Amino acid sequence: MEKNAKISSEESRKRKKIAKEIEAAFEKLHGSVYSKGQFYENEFFIRSDYALVILNRDDEILVSFADHTRPSYAAFYALTLDDIEDTDLFICKDYKTDEKGSMIITESDRRSTGAIIWPEKERYYDMLKQKVNKIVIRKQKKDNI
Repeated sequence: MEKNAKISSEESRKRKKIAKEIEAAFEKLHGSVYSKGQFYENEFFIRSDYALVILNRDDEILVSFADHTRPSYAAFYALTLDDIEDTDLFICKDYKTDEKGSMIITESDRRSTGAIIWPEKERYYDMLKQKVNKIVIRKQKKDNI
């Protein structure tokens, strides 16, 4: 699908439903503090101190964990996200964080997400997408036609 392609209202409703279920998983673990995500260019993004989840245009859930995430939290996220219907789940390589828990943008100069100015949304979301590039586990449930 093209980056800025329009989606049908039925597809939009389906994606919003999936996004709500992802937000519910975050709320179970964190309460309301980290339970709101955001759509950007037809993809859904949500993150906490422990995990980053992206729902891409193909209804694939990509999840990456901070390097300090407890195994029990990672298991909870994986099991809860795997229960969401009409999606495939991809567990990606863990990402490094700084001492405050922020994602490290470049490991060579150890700059963190705190250095990104919020109006630079495209740069921010591109950085998040880079954190889910290396897939470790694929859990495909949908029929790939």
